[in-house]
Amino acid sequence: MNATNARLSLLQFYLLLFVAALPFEVMAADIRPHISGSGSYRAVVIEGEIVPGDFETLKRIVKENQGEVSGVYLFTPGGDFYEAMKIGGALRKLELSSQVPMRDSRGNPTCEDSLGLGVTPTPKNPDNCTCASACFFIHIGAIHRGGTYLAVHRPFFGKGKFGKLSQSAAKQAFVQLQQKAGSYMNEMGVPRHIQSDVLGTPSDKALLLDDKTVKTYFWLELPYRHEWILNKCSKLSDAEKRRSENYSLRLRRARNASSADLSKAEWNDLGKLQEIEEEERKCAIETNKKSRQEAYVKYFGVNPTDYGSHDFNRWSQASNYLGKRFYDLLNEEKFEEETFAGSNLLKRNATASAPHISLSDLQSAPRVVGWVSLVSSPNPSDEFIRRLVKSLESTWGKSMKSDHSEEWSWDRREFTAKLTHEPVSSSGPYMSLVIEKK
Repeated sequence: MNATNARLSLLQFYLLLFVAALPFEVMAADIRPHISGSGSYRAVVIEGEIVPGDFETLKRIVKENQGEVSGVYLFTPGGDFYEAMKIGGALRKLELSSQVPMRDSRGNPTCEDSLGLGVTPTPKNPDNCTCASACFFIHIGAIHRGGTYLAVHRPFFGKGKFGKLSQSAAKQAFVQLQQKAGSYMNEMGVPRHIQSDVLGTPSDKALLLDDKTVKTYFWLELPYRHEWILNKCSKLSDAEKRRSENYSLRLRRARNASSADLSKAEWNDLGKLQEIEEEERKCAIETNKKSRQEAYVKYFGVNPTDYGSHDFNRWSQASNYLGKRFYDLLNEEKFEEETFAGSNLLKRNATASAPHISLSDLQSAPRVVGWVSLVSSPNPSDEFIRRLVKSLESTWGKSMKSDHSEEWSWDRREFTAKLTHEPVSSSGPYMSLVIEKK
């Protein structure tokens, strides 16, 4: 690691790297859930300065989402060192991943949503597109790490506190702080030479870890977990792996699949190998999910459910949107507006307690809600379905009989509604409720 070239000037990073307990007016970090669509992917965003109390906020959000949170996104210039260690320790115990900004070709952090689909969160404030100082102590706690921008230095005391100590007392406090940081990094598996770099970098400087260091020691899964899952889920023999790699190389060199120089037997062989690789991928996903749920139970002392935090009244209350103007709703609530197949739509992703919802107008009444659709998170449990049907029937009355065993319908004076257990989607089965204005 070339520490001299990587050190960043105080003028460039002073505002970003002030770690210690700042004056009382400093705002807590913006810690918010990030839930994609109906809830098939859930994470937590930690943005801004880390201050005391942020650890409790993170715990609350993770618990509310009943074991479905898979990791955190870090957009933070640092903050309180001890709070960062508490958060990092929670990531390790809860088996959560961490994503920090990537580093572009000029060495600057980048936080772009490359797909533009809203799946990858971005910071509200572009200045928070960084992971510096105390952020490093959060990131190293994760069991799976992504991103390459990590600016580090030793932790230090809040201005006006350390300076009031006598020199001997200051020395003792400094040594204790260094020991605490070293002990934590050792627990999280940070190599000793990197610990020395972190603790040896003054608080008014920053050491930007180079790409090789990050990808060697702070990239993807923890070594033991990688080997554990590989041993548990690997099905291809060494010879089959070599054949698969050879086919992939030949396909990449070809202009398209049809021009690839593969015989019929080789195509068949490739197909079988890809089926095995898909089994390996599914095994790794299921192993991680099961392990994370077990960690949730151990940490919180309760079993996660998909109904414990859910407000089932939200489903029947959605009928109240019928007849409302888009203009009023956009002023009153948070919706995203778009158009699809000639209709105007208002959409809102799921939360820990509410389903994904879409509102649509009708051609006869533009930009007035005439149709409502609600979608549950994937793979609803039998108890979730039972509670949902019971909640709807307690509000709308007994559902009408249907030839479809997994379909419930209501015919009210103002609207019709149909609840369906949809068996197939890319993320798994889900519950869908459609409410239409008469």
